[in-house]
Amino acid sequence: MDDKRTTVDELRHQQQENWPEMYDAAKPAVLRILRASDLFMTQTALSLKDVQLSRADFDALATLRRQVAPHRITPTELCKALLISSGGLTKLLYRLESAGLISRPPSPADGRSLLVQLSPKGKKLVEKLVDTIAQLHSDRLRNLNTSEQEQLDRLLRKMLFDKSE
Repeated sequence: MDDKRTTVDELRHQQQENWPEMYDAAKPAVLRILRASDLFMTQTALSLKDVQLSRADFDALATLRRQVAPHRITPTELCKALLISSGGLTKLLYRLESAGLISRPPSPADGRSLLVQLSPKGKKLVEKLVDTIAQLHSDRLRNLNTSEQEQLDRLLRKMLFDKSE
């Protein structure tokens, strides 16, 4: 991906010269985390476009694949895992079911409700994408050795840790 945006260093220089209050307020590490996140999201979306999936579609399929076989959960559990609204989930499930990537079997615990289950076609597709996602991650982390990658992981884990949870 050819990123022509202003670099974080250029942005910081502009802030320092023209908006010192923002320069003092903005944390370079956070700006870099946001830029890295945006790059991952953009590159992932471009890769998924080749197989007509959105990031939300992929996230739903990956969430289902992480479950014990037969790879199914309740819509509420999926909604919680994806952090989307129930209305957004309904549209997502309709799209995935129409594409044959999931099925909606009845819940054995409550015959009135439906579960969300990864179909064989959905399982094959999401597993096929593992190499693509792994390559994206490797490409982004290529400038860090193994020790630096582990250190980055530890620091991000520490930053994201919330004692209230």
